[in-house]
Amino acid sequence: MNLKKAPIHIHHIASHFTSALFPVSTALLTMFVITGEPSFEAASFYCIAFGLPAIPAAFFSGAYDWRTRFSARHTRIFNHKLFFGALFIVVGLGLIVARIMWPQIMFDGGAYKWIYFGALCSATGMAAYLGHLGSKFI
Repeated sequence: MNLKKAPIHIHHIASHFTSALFPVSTALLTMFVITGEPSFEAASFYCIAFGLPAIPAAFFSGAYDWRTRFSARHTRIFNHKLFFGALFIVVGLGLIVARIMWPQIMFDGGAYKWIYFGALCSATGMAAYLGHLGSKFI
């Protein structure tokens, strides 16, 4: 089967999945910070956990499209998509690893709480930026 003409567009599905879950996760963690309700923090983590596997799927299917549809041309948009896509994977993995290793990170307070919160906000920003760049091709 020719993936270039596949009826299911993996890149679009994976991209929209992460573009939805990371902002929701940030909103839930913000609600936790405001209210202190533990269910918001847990729900935020689950959104990250479900969204994380879609990031590499979006990245690698996008790289495949870039090579097959756009002849791997280097432009500002493609370079930014490659860089921020890879960074998004790293930050997403960092969030999961931090939360698994320190389940109380948001409850213990201190600087790590705000680093974790800031990393999630930056991941959400990257998802939005990557979506913005992708929209330039539609």
